[in-house]
Amino acid sequence: MGSYKKNILGMVSKHSIWVVPAVILLTDIIVRDEILPGFKPLQWAFYFLSFVYSIILYSAVIILLRLLHQLKSKALYYFVLFLAVTFYTFAIIGSYGYYSYTGIMPNFFVFSFIFNEPLNSWTILAGGVTKGAALGGIALFVVLGISLWQATIKEPLKYKYQIPVRISVVVLFLAISGFLHNNTRFNDQVYVSDTNTIAFVWRNLYNHLTGDSLGSAGLQSRNKPKLGRINSNPNFNVLLIVTESLRKLNLNIYGYDKRTTTPFLSKLVTSADPNRYFLFKKAYSNSSSTLLSFPSILTGVSPSQPVPMTHTYPLFWEYGKAANYSTFYITSHNLQWNNFEGFFKNSGIDTLWDKEKSGLKVFNDIGIDDRETVKEFKRQLSELKTDKKKFAGVLHFNTNHFPYLVPEESRVFAVDTPVDQYDNSVRHMDKLLEEVYGFLKEDGFLENTVVVFTSDHGEALFEHEYLGHIDSNYIETVSIPMLLYIPPVLKDSINLQAIRRNTEKSVANTDLIPTIIDILNLENNSNVRSYTSHLEGKSLIKDISDDRKIIITNNNEISLYKVGISYIKGNYHYIMNMTSSPAQERLFDLSTDPLELKDLWANFSEDSKIRYREEVKDCNVCTDLFTSQGISYKRSENSDTVNLKGGNLVQPASF
Repeated sequence: MGSYKKNILGMVSKHSIWVVPAVILLTDIIVRDEILPGFKPLQWAFYFLSFVYSIILYSAVIILLRLLHQLKSKALYYFVLFLAVTFYTFAIIGSYGYYSYTGIMPNFFVFSFIFNEPLNSWTILAGGVTKGAALGGIALFVVLGISLWQATIKEPLKYKYQIPVRISVVVLFLAISGFLHNNTRFNDQVYVSDTNTIAFVWRNLYNHLTGDSLGSAGLQSRNKPKLGRINSNPNFNVLLIVTESLRKLNLNIYGYDKRTTTPFLSKLVTSADPNRYFLFKKAYSNSSSTLLSFPSILTGVSPSQPVPMTHTYPLFWEYGKAANYSTFYITSHNLQWNNFEGFFKNSGIDTLWDKEKSGLKVFNDIGIDDRETVKEFKRQLSELKTDKKKFAGVLHFNTNHFPYLVPEESRVFAVDTPVDQYDNSVRHMDKLLEEVYGFLKEDGFLENTVVVFTSDHGEALFEHEYLGHIDSNYIETVSIPMLLYIPPVLKDSINLQAIRRNTEKSVANTDLIPTIIDILNLENNSNVRSYTSHLEGKSLIKDISDDRKIIITNNNEISLYKVGISYIKGNYHYIMNMTSSPAQERLFDLSTDPLELKDLWANFSEDSKIRYREEVKDCNVCTDLFTSQGISYKRSENSDTVNLKGGNLVQPASF
């Protein structure tokens, strides 16, 4: 009987060494069974390499544990065993749980969010972990723990050249680590769970410890533009109000009827003078990432244009300074995030007030209570009024960013879902705008102040099985509010009818700088024109073409990790999404399908698809992404005709 038990234990011990690799591979095949068949040869190569890396990593763990066991270092042995089992459990449960929840494997953005915003990450984790998932995690932890323990307590394998073999494992581990880490830009949805986790945790840890941006250049210090002084004696102010993650779909002024979220804005837009207030019905952000969209708002440079332009073109308030305005930027945000502080450092602004300058605690996301920001804004304008100075300034909120926290008195709607919480944040933003508007009106600023209100991007609330904005280019994340107010002092010097016509056309955040340049009457200044002539944006006070194209991207040298690109032309929205592997292309008709529920893409021939891709052939970021995915964007000589002008789609015969 003793011999029988010993043989059974020997068999269990012998085969237990394969449990962890088997679990990693089988769970990946089972969970991602619909994705794997679509892999291209290069992706299969990276997939295979990621599993080889997984085996080498596991071998290194086995070698380490056996050495510790052999050295009789029990405490250290069980500590390392615990760490190894915890890592594998979290890598498997976390990766495939996240994949089941969002449709993508955790990537750089996910791990970056964990590193930079641990409180919000814990909120998401606590809300997303079900009882079944918790029990499954515990069961997996026990199974992996027993198997790894069994695989390491037996006598070490007897083989020649043990030291060279162990050294080779370490060298091979480091070599493949470097290779995989430097090739995640286009293949982050390919790796198996433990390799994927190691790759992106390492990248974020490296960035966190060194302050560098391995895999992402980030925002850098800007080259100071050469505008010079412009002979100007302005008789009006310019105020740019930007909020964070405010989407158009949940605003009553854009037809939202589930509940009353914007009572003030609705009353303002419907009862105000139509020749002073202009609500743009088709406004879009050029990126669903703040890192790209906000610099784009301030410079007018699209993220699809060369990155050096972002770092050399004037900011909004630099144009203001050149035109003899007092300038300010008042924001609730922490500008140390992604080096915004360094980006703004040499911009010559008169007043910059942010979270750090305020000395206040974080209230929502990485920003302070917006009510405090409004107080500072009112104080700043009161000083400027006393000193009789005209201003060009920016007021920047963050109420509508996840997790959409609002003061107790602003919780108007009962919260059962993220949509409820988000609607409360919209209602709170409406209240903040009412306070700002009331102050501007009471102190006489509305008589001579141009006011622009917009958002840096929208927000997804599970419309396409996704919560947030960074990994999506669907309409809910790129469709934004935009409201322009023209004061009485300018009513005779601006083409109000052109603005009115443009409210029905596609406009973008990149249009704001050209518009302000026109309002300031600086468009003919040679120094200014040397910059603005290269911008993709159009002035909103001049007629905009019906067939203009707005390119949307989260990818350039500032943000290298690939999400994809999209463009809007007429009524059609083309999307090439790289958050899944292989990349997925989609096409939606916004005139008949405003929520993007019916994908038209699969019904086209390959030659017709190339016609749509060809629309962005002059966008280097776009073509680089196509090339990286092996997607053809060059048409053949005999192609079907696809016409997007004015939003009229001429369908190919094969449709």
